[in-house]
Amino acid sequence: MAGTNVDVVRVGSGTSVAAAIRRYQRSPLVRFAEPDRIASVAANPNDPLFDQQWALNNTGQPHELTDQGVPGAKTKRQGTSDADVDAPEAWALTPTGRHPVIAVIDTGVDINHPDLQNQLWVNSAEKNGTAGVDDDHNGFVDDVNGWDFKRNSPNVTPANTLDDSHGTHVAGIIAAERDNEGVSGVCPQCRIMALRIGTAASITLGNELKAIDYAINKHANVINLSLGDPAWSKAERAAIKRAGKAGILVVVAAGNSSMDNDIQFYEQPKGQPPSWAPSYPASYTLKNIVAVAASNDRDQYGYFSQCQGIFQVWQCGFTSWGHDSVDVAAPGVDIMSTVAVGKGPTAHPDDVVWDGTSMAAPMVAGIAGLVRSEHPFYNAVQIKDAIMHSVNHPASLKLFDAWGPEAGVGKKPLTGHFTRTQGRVNAFRALTASKTNATPLTDGNIDGAKLFASPKIGHLSWPADANDVYRRKLRKGIRYQVILNGPSGSDMDLWVWRPGTTEIFQFTSGCFVRGGPCPALEAVSGGRTADEKVTFKAPKTGVFYIQVNGWYSGGRYKLTLKKV
Repeated sequence: MAGTNVDVVRVGSGTSVAAAIRRYQRSPLVRFAEPDRIASVAANPNDPLFDQQWALNNTGQPHELTDQGVPGAKTKRQGTSDADVDAPEAWALTPTGRHPVIAVIDTGVDINHPDLQNQLWVNSAEKNGTAGVDDDHNGFVDDVNGWDFKRNSPNVTPANTLDDSHGTHVAGIIAAERDNEGVSGVCPQCRIMALRIGTAASITLGNELKAIDYAINKHANVINLSLGDPAWSKAERAAIKRAGKAGILVVVAAGNSSMDNDIQFYEQPKGQPPSWAPSYPASYTLKNIVAVAASNDRDQYGYFSQCQGIFQVWQCGFTSWGHDSVDVAAPGVDIMSTVAVGKGPTAHPDDVVWDGTSMAAPMVAGIAGLVRSEHPFYNAVQIKDAIMHSVNHPASLKLFDAWGPEAGVGKKPLTGHFTRTQGRVNAFRALTASKTNATPLTDGNIDGAKLFASPKIGHLSWPADANDVYRRKLRKGIRYQVILNGPSGSDMDLWVWRPGTTEIFQFTSGCFVRGGPCPALEAVSGGRTADEKVTFKAPKTGVFYIQVNGWYSGGRYKLTLKKV
C-alpha cells in the first residue's frame, strides 16, 4: 500500500490467518500484523424500538423513562449526544459468523419471546438426541437451552409475569435479535445459555453455584450475574475463580445501594447496626470479574430520571461504586429490553424500560461477546483488558457526596474515582483499542497491591478512594512496627493482613469490628485519629498486606515500616 509502510499479504491454502499473524509478529522486521477485514457501513437496525435504546446509539433523541405509570411522572427526556456504547459502529467491525455463548444466571429467560427465540444457545447433543435421556451424560436430561436449578427442570422459561422477567430483560440487553421487531441486543450474534436459579423474590447461593459449574462444563465464554448480596462466600468466590481458570469472564452488577463497595461498613448512630457496603460477587478481587456501575443518558452517575432539580444526584442516586472494587460504568438507567411476552405496556407489550446495575452489567457482557467475536482466542483477562482500557472518560461522570453525615444540598463533586477506570464502556473502542499503548490500571486490593517501600507517602479521598493496600515480604520471628501519620482532624485506620490472605474484606467473625479477632488479620489500629501504630512479630516468612483505610475522611498520609 503505497505511502503507508503497510503490506497486504495473501495467506496460502493450508495456513490459517492466525498462524500467519503469529509468524509475522515474531519477525524483527515487522512492527505489527493483523487480519485484513471486510467492514460494512455502520447502519442502524430496523427494529421499531431501537430509537428508544439510547444506550446503544444516543443522538439526544427523546426516549421513554422508567415508571411510566407513576402519577405525574415524566414520560420522556433527552440525553446527551454520543453518551452511548457506540453499538452500530461496533457491529460494522465484528464478524457475524461467530456466536460467543453468554450464560445468563438469573430468573430464567422467556425462550418464546420473538426477540430471543433465535438467540439461544443450543445443546446439540440433547436437541438431536432422545427425549427423556441424558444424551450428553452431564447429569441433566433434555437441557437443550440450559437448566432451571430451582425446579430441577429443562424448562428455563419463568412464570409469565413481569416480576420474574428480570432474566429475560438481561438476556435482551445482551443479545436480542437485530432487524426483526422490538429491540436489538448489544451482541446480536451472541447466544444465551439460560440458567434459572430462582425468582425475583428468592435466589439461592446453592443454585448459583450449580449454574456457574454448568456454564463451565458447557463451555460458556461469558457469565452475567446481575445479582448481589453483602455476604462474602468462600464457595461463591471459588466457583468464579474456577470459571476464570476455564477462560470465562464473569460480569457482575455493582449493586443498587448507592454505597462505596470499597468500605467494609458504614458506622451508624449509637445503638444502630452498621450498614454493610460491599456487594458480592462484585467485590471479590478476582482477575476474571468485571464489576459494573450504572451511568445514564447524560454520562452521569446513575440516578432515577424521574427526580427533579438538585435532588437528582444526592437523593435519587442508586448505583454503587468503588475506586478499587468497581471496574467500569455502563448505561443502566431507562434501559428498554425484553420481558415476558404480553406483560409490557400497551404500546410495546413485549418490552419495558427498567433501571439498575442489573441492566448495566449485561451491557458489558454484550461488549465482552463482541470482543470475543473479534478475538476468538482471547481469554477472560484479555477481554477484560480490552474493555477497561478503551472506556470513554466523560467529564460529567463524577462522584458526588450523595449521602451520609456530610451530605447536603448543593455539595460539590468529590475528587477521586467513581470506578477503577473512571470511564464508561465503549464497544467500538473495545474492538479497536491498542493494548500496546494501554495504561496499566492500579488496584487497591490484594491482586494489585502496590509494593511497599518505607517511608511511603499516599493520599486517600473519601468515599471515592478510601483504601490503599501495599504488599511487603517480612521475615519470620522479626518484630516490626508500622506507623501511620495522617492529617489532623481525619480518621484513618491501619490494618496488617497475613500471608495467604485472598480477600481484604472477608466476612469472617470479627473482621469488621475494630480490633476484633479475625483469622486473616495480623494487627490493626483503629482509633479515632489519623495517627495509628501497630507492632507485631511476623509468625511466618511471606508477603504481608498493609492497608490504610479512611473513615469519612481523607488526605495525605505517611506510612513507615521499621524493625523494633
